[in-house]
Amino acid sequence: MKRFLKNHWLGVSLGLICVAVSIYVVKGLKRLPEEVPFEQISLDNGIRLKKVHYSQGDIHKALKWKLDAEEVRLSEDNNIVSFQQFRLVVEPKGRPKVRLQGQRGEYSRITGILNLWGNLQIDSDNGYKATSEHLTMDEKRGLLTTEDQVEISGPFFSVIGKGLFVDLKNEILKIRSNVTTTLTRGLLPS
Repeated sequence: MKRFLKNHWLGVSLGLICVAVSIYVVKGLKRLPEEVPFEQISLDNGIRLKKVHYSQGDIHKALKWKLDAEEVRLSEDNNIVSFQQFRLVVEPKGRPKVRLQGQRGEYSRITGILNLWGNLQIDSDNGYKATSEHLTMDEKRGLLTTEDQVEISGPFFSVIGKGLFVDLKNEILKIRSNVTTTLTRGLLPS
């Protein structure tokens, strides 16, 4: 299992990178669009935007992304960003497109912690997928964790287990318990 994850770290982590990028997406929501229809803005306890479509891309940057969310809330002190019913599409230059969707998320600018909840689905154009009910990304420490069930699959394998620990800086991926790995026989070397 350890050798398998070491050899296929890049493919498996591609979907997980999407979570890390979502932190930067949330940070990008700091600036409000200059023209927002008044009925889409509520100022009760901070700012609330409905049906948000936000994209960022630059010819000179290696990454483009788009965020769609039914609702985005910014706290009064602008330190907490929460969002509902979100879909994030990340297009890294020279790499497959990655999509992440879920029911809700919350990011703290003070702690650098992003929490995502609710039927999280990650998939990439090169056939890798991951699912879980909750993920926590610690931006400062470069850690991605959950205690919930996780399923990661690719063109020739699937891994299911409970609990996930990913150290993005040191490229370490661990599924903590109840691990089941399935390899597709037709794609393995003889």
